[in-house]
Amino acid sequence: MRRRPEWVSLRSAALGEELRFLLVRPEGPGPHPLTVLLHGRGDGAESWEPVFDLLPPGVVAIPDAPWLDRAGYWVDSAHPDGQAIETAIVQDLVGRLEATLPVTCRRDARTVAGYSMGGAGAVRLGFAHPETFGTVIALSPAVYDPDPPEGSSALDSGAFGTESARYDHAVYERLGYGTTLAAYPAGVTTRLLVAVGDHEQAHPGAPETAAVATQAGRLVGRAERVPGIRTELRTFPGGHGWETWRPALQWAFSAARGT
Repeated sequence: MRRRPEWVSLRSAALGEELRFLLVRPEGPGPHPLTVLLHGRGDGAESWEPVFDLLPPGVVAIPDAPWLDRAGYWVDSAHPDGQAIETAIVQDLVGRLEATLPVTCRRDARTVAGYSMGGAGAVRLGFAHPETFGTVIALSPAVYDPDPPEGSSALDSGAFGTESARYDHAVYERLGYGTTLAAYPAGVTTRLLVAVGDHEQAHPGAPETAAVATQAGRLVGRAERVPGIRTELRTFPGGHGWETWRPALQWAFSAARGT
């Protein structure tokens, strides 16, 4: 019988309010692997429904992030409209799951995955908190270097803002993968699995260098030069949607389990 997610909420110290998430409970005594799934911009936890039938064994948590008009990029924002989303996921959510469910304490059995904005979030959470996650799955990740292109919600949502500005390059750089890769700890192994579609469109007016596939290639190129990070990049038929992400997720979950 297919396991169905159920809505659960917890009081988040980081947010100062409730954090809602979909939870797939494990079968058997455990300890079980943990997978955290991050949704894209404008979406919610239920946006993962097209792949509920593909969810991996163990505990699966799908947090819902409504802050900053659902464009919080899964980071702790210093903007007045922002919230400490990253801390809420890594400390409050994972901590709650550890305390209440038979979740493994082994980081190599923990995965953070996401699509689009959630793919960028997975890269951030995985590399900024390598003690927590051993596998990062990024589907068409909205990672941009050195800055997001015009038209990206990362420029105006406040996710990378300050008390006086909705976007600040220094904040974006500090939270970006270049900074986390530079600080990646020695002797720690992380698997990075990245997938893109062969018909992904860039933001209107944005240069080709800002295209998703181009930026994903840049991410993988930089990550593979860091000792301990094992990378793989695959391209699937399709655009920026589930026609690409569904087969990509099948591949990534299988690769993460070593099957």
